[in-house]
Amino acid sequence: MSGRRRVGIFAGGRSAEHEVSIASAEAILRAIDRNRYEPFLVYIDPAGGWHLPAGPAPQLAADDSLARQLGVETIAEHSTRLDRGETLPALASPDADLQAPAAARSVATTIDVAFLAIHGPYGEDGTLQGFLELAGIPYTGAGVLASAVAMDKVVFKDLMRGHGLPVVDYAAVLLPAWRRDPAGIAGDLVARIGPQLVVKPARLGSSVGMSLAHEPSELPGAIDEAFDWDDKVIVEAYLPDAREFECGVLGNDQPIVFGPGEVVSHHELYDYEAKYVPGLADVLPRAEVEPERAERLRELALAAYRAVDARGMARVDFLANDTGTFISEMNTIPGFTATSMFPKQAELAGISFTELVSRLLDLAAGEGSG
Repeated sequence: MSGRRRVGIFAGGRSAEHEVSIASAEAILRAIDRNRYEPFLVYIDPAGGWHLPAGPAPQLAADDSLARQLGVETIAEHSTRLDRGETLPALASPDADLQAPAAARSVATTIDVAFLAIHGPYGEDGTLQGFLELAGIPYTGAGVLASAVAMDKVVFKDLMRGHGLPVVDYAAVLLPAWRRDPAGIAGDLVARIGPQLVVKPARLGSSVGMSLAHEPSELPGAIDEAFDWDDKVIVEAYLPDAREFECGVLGNDQPIVFGPGEVVSHHELYDYEAKYVPGLADVLPRAEVEPERAERLRELALAAYRAVDARGMARVDFLANDTGTFISEMNTIPGFTATSMFPKQAELAGISFTELVSRLLDLAAGEGSG
């Protein structure tokens, strides 16, 4: 069919969210309107190698999967290995040869617009966005600055606090300082924030490396675990009896807000396995919540979206209990997997998965409303 826009669907990447990205890309490949778009798969392997398309991506059979075609783990397989305590480095070697100039030239002559489905570092943090800016290729989602700010949980919370938006107490820990004085830093964190603390890598998503220190004696181990994934860690106050809400945001200059939805994890925390293995969490795109709190969540989601100067899409996550409602994180490339909240909320708003993909591509190209 002539006149179709050529879309490069970027999948994989160098972060621990590689498998999640493959699942998101598969859903996009299945949903994209092939009467309007010609999809090309741009795959980046875990070591940072680029696999550029020889031609348009074929339709996936119902009994096939993108992970199988690429020869990589599914989310369930990856989660099982992590559950056994096996890990992989979060990032490839920094001197991995990405062959960026050659890749930029090739991609720029092959596609008209990029649909970004790469989560985490080297995909959601502004680096890939900058690459596409240099190549002159429009892309879905937030720009370089907004992507980088939202990816770093410490910087994001600093910005939220600067705008007077509510966040729980938190502190950053850097690896060199931790190596010099772990006992002193741990004691200071407990004294400043509290005895129960949530610990996360600062620049990773999908709850990889996240844990709860139930008491001060567990804090050093939790911080060490987070440092397996990043050299910057965020330590946050644990919010007892908190409900986890999520609001999707769609648009550029006139964004609309979906939700709120709610996630009820069957694990103690909404961890990687609970997020992506069906049956381990209840993902409710329409939360049962009083109207006042629902409106408050939507207002905060929009305020956070505008504070970061996001575009295209984002999912804003919240924690709420009797003490208040707090902004937790922002994902500028939310998941598009079978268990993901963002496309479920869009569907409730009357936007099918196929239409959602089309809207995001139109927004990337500066077309359509929003």
